[in-house]
Amino acid sequence: MSDQATGNAPLRPALVASLAGGAISGLLYSSILLTAAFLVPVQIVFGRSGRGAGSAAAGVSAGVIAIAQALRMAQAGVLEPAALLMGMVPSAVLLLALVAMNAGFWKGQAERFRTIAPAAACSLAAIPLLVSVAGDRSIAGFLEGWIKTFLASVAGEGVDASALTVAVDPSQLADEIMTGLYNSYAASLFALLGGSWLIGNRLAGIGSAGRALVGPIERYRLPYGAVWPFLAAWTAVLAAVALRAPAVPTAIAWNLALTAAMAYAAQGIGVATHLLKAWGAPRGLRIALAVTAVLALLAPATGIVVAVAVPVLGVTETWIPYRKQKESEHESNT
Repeated sequence: MSDQATGNAPLRPALVASLAGGAISGLLYSSILLTAAFLVPVQIVFGRSGRGAGSAAAGVSAGVIAIAQALRMAQAGVLEPAALLMGMVPSAVLLLALVAMNAGFWKGQAERFRTIAPAAACSLAAIPLLVSVAGDRSIAGFLEGWIKTFLASVAGEGVDASALTVAVDPSQLADEIMTGLYNSYAASLFALLGGSWLIGNRLAGIGSAGRALVGPIERYRLPYGAVWPFLAAWTAVLAAVALRAPAVPTAIAWNLALTAAMAYAAQGIGVATHLLKAWGAPRGLRIALAVTAVLALLAPATGIVVAVAVPVLGVTETWIPYRKQKESEHESNT
């Protein structure tokens, strides 16, 4: 077994990789703007230098994040150990989940649970925090105040303030944002962990253990039976909406449905990539189409179309053999 596979990369390169990757990760998290990318550098270390170096990088990242948060709190004059520890919990949980995703026991049938199991654990761990947030109107009040400030700044740039006030209710919009958070937090964790693992391993470089583990996206395929949980989750969403179910069961249904949709979106991307290659589309065109799809997601109208079409493409492969593979080959590369 290779050094990379066992986590026994040569000491000095592994040490440098751990320090550099962990430091970059911590700085990304502390930047706020690029927080969502903070797991990627750690995963690159996992993919390039093995489990030992990757785990060390996660520790370095946690240390850098702690120092950055302590400095920020000290500048604000509110440095308290308890508050600092509470602020460390989200990043620490995500780093531990990434370490778990790179553990050595994800082999054989367990391989398909590499992403979903840590994401589920993180989702369960986040429930007390969400319950606390739901019972604290100060968060919604903060959002409402921010929305009012934003609308005031827009109105000051020549927009009709009265029309803006009629069109947008800051209190209602704040409540909708909080509802969206509750309904999608598990799916967001799944996307963050799965996306970081995939991108980090791809960026680990050709010939690395991580790159070999991920494989080409066009080979990604969910097991045939995954379609039934997908359909059940979306049936639950329809039932919750039609019956106007309470907030908790509605949030559970939406989180399960969106998580399943993201898994099938990855399969849809795999199908699209396979078809473009089969049709002889040049690499530049494939990249341009991918960038166009990402930009389309940013616009409300086209974003809905892309967000629906890509998972549907993946789901319909259950019955339509886009890649002409036998059902016995329905294996997931995650």
